[in-house]
Amino acid sequence: MMRMVILYRMKNLVTLCAALAAVSSFALAKDAAADNSCVSPVIETAAAVETSYGSSYRVETYYRSPQEAAARFITDKPALMVVEGDAVWIRTPEGDLPGGENERRFVIGHQFHALALRFDEIMTGVEKVKNIDFKGGTFKGRKGRYPDGGEATLVADREGRPLGLLLELPDETRIEVSYEDWRDTPSGAAAPYKAVILHNGNLFTYEYESVTFAEGGALAFHDAYPAPAIDAVAAHRSEIAAQCGG
Repeated sequence: MMRMVILYRMKNLVTLCAALAAVSSFALAKDAAADNSCVSPVIETAAAVETSYGSSYRVETYYRSPQEAAARFITDKPALMVVEGDAVWIRTPEGDLPGGENERRFVIGHQFHALALRFDEIMTGVEKVKNIDFKGGTFKGRKGRYPDGGEATLVADREGRPLGLLLELPDETRIEVSYEDWRDTPSGAAAPYKAVILHNGNLFTYEYESVTFAEGGALAFHDAYPAPAIDAVAAHRSEIAAQCGG
């Protein structure tokens, strides 16, 4: 999704010392789908990350829906984690491994822009809440159930723009995300170009080099991430290909 001491959780879960497939960018899919239901808005980001304990790395994310998302971690031991339908998979030197609830929470938990701007799509049972304590103030916002367990609260300013995100996930202490440096993206939509994550006393500062809003489709997603030899993923891709004319 989830230790926000990010690589620590990844190493403990599945010894993620992965070599990424050489995918230069996430493919867009305006020409990949046979009907409009196979193409929908995507959010693609790339960020440089600095931690309060002295490490640095890069994170690239792709989000089309809670059933189609990816997070790529570029470090001295890079790793890739992908959500596809009911399946989750992880690329490691030993091969492609299936993931579970923790990995799904981990991938979705790194979609900071989607969590801010498409909160109601990701969460279930969303309701308005008041009197949220956040960074020394009291705010309004929305609260919902997080995929595969836990709760999330999106904090908003008086104009309704996201200020931050509070995550209460299974087996984790509270994770606090602050959204900063809002700017217009190349598409014209405004987005935060900085996110500061506080977890277990550690700070993770994401400085976004790019935030892209576009359209993408499942078939191009499949092209960008070659299919792993996992039955659940193969079955999902076959179903999507049949629906989208692939």
